Amino acid sequence: MSHSFFEVPEFASLDSLLPGYEIEHLITISDMGVVFKAHQISLDREVAIKILPRELGNDPLFRSSFEAEAKAMACLTHPNLIRVFDSGEVEGILYMVMEYVPGKSLHHSSHGIAIDPKQAVEIISAVCQGLSHAHENGVIHRDIKPLNILLTPDAQPKIGNFGLSRSSGADGQAMGTPGYMAPEIASQPETGNAQTDVYAVGIVLRELLTGVPADSADFPAAVVQDPKLAAICQKACHVDPSERYEDITSLSKELALWSPAKPSITVDTSLLARPQRPSLGKRSAALPVKAPSNNWTLLRNCAVIAFLLCAIHLVWGAYQTKQETLARLQQEQDAKYPTIRIVYLDDDFPASRTSSRRQNSALATTSIK
Repeated sequence: MSHSFFEVPEFASLDSLLPGYEIEHLITISDMGVVFKAHQISLDREVAIKILPRELGNDPLFRSSFEAEAKAMACLTHPNLIRVFDSGEVEGILYMVMEYVPGKSLHHSSHGIAIDPKQAVEIISAVCQGLSHAHENGVIHRDIKPLNILLTPDAQPKIGNFGLSRSSGADGQAMGTPGYMAPEIASQPETGNAQTDVYAVGIVLRELLTGVPADSADFPAAVVQDPKLAAICQKACHVDPSERYEDITSLSKELALWSPAKPSITVDTSLLARPQRPSLGKRSAALPVKAPSNNWTLLRNCAVIAFLLCAIHLVWGAYQTKQETLARLQQEQDAKYPTIRIVYLDDDFPASRTSSRRQNSALATTSIK
């Protein structure tokens, strides 16, 4: 079904059909319907409402499958899955109320661009965790592709559009997306299971690592540079289901064991040539040479400061001792040779002894030795 034949409902008609919501603007349009951003009045929150084509609502088999999938998806609560809040039918039109995720799809964020392997593994690992939760609750996606993976502003993936491909394939046609669809689905549409989701996730990972879109003629020849990731992609995308990872959890564990290759460091020893010490015996491996540590510089500076403080203390102590010695010698000198000064008043002597008094005064002012 092409969206060129899908008539997008007017906002006014949607407001009358869904009076509990205020339709704000169109988010996206696809073969499986249109998605609007809306405001849920009763709970005062932003939501996304998906409106399916009327033709699908007129198909009893599709409607039944859609309702069963919606109920199953409403029970899924995982940070990497888009929550389903409500679903229903109004005037033959099927709709689904979902969590609103601001941001762009993985397709719009990375199409045709090879992203950093570390970030690619982080995104796909989160996708695996979300799918693992869905599979444990009996829900298979069947149409994993970058367009169905939304990225939050902090690049956290959230998977949407669960189950619709299985419902659409009720007439025997494979409704998955070419390039991401496991080979066995093309001949047997009802064989969609956990391993078909594993296949699609492996294709998405390979697309992110190479930058070549899965629907491109160059995709089969695209090479994943990291050998470990290349092996993971090869096993996940194997045409034979028995050679793939048995479930999405196994793929997730394999990605968790991967780590980016660390660049080798070459040390130029020509600038560090030193006389070789005699061998102390056989060694299984060379001992690592540690670079000088900043702790040695700090220790050296502390030692210098401590030495200077001790030197200042010793010099000051010697000066104080010398001053105390000089003061003590001076006191001893003064005690040994005292100076005595006697002053006589004129009234103490008669006038006849004036000359004798002056002579004695002069002698009294002389130090006694």
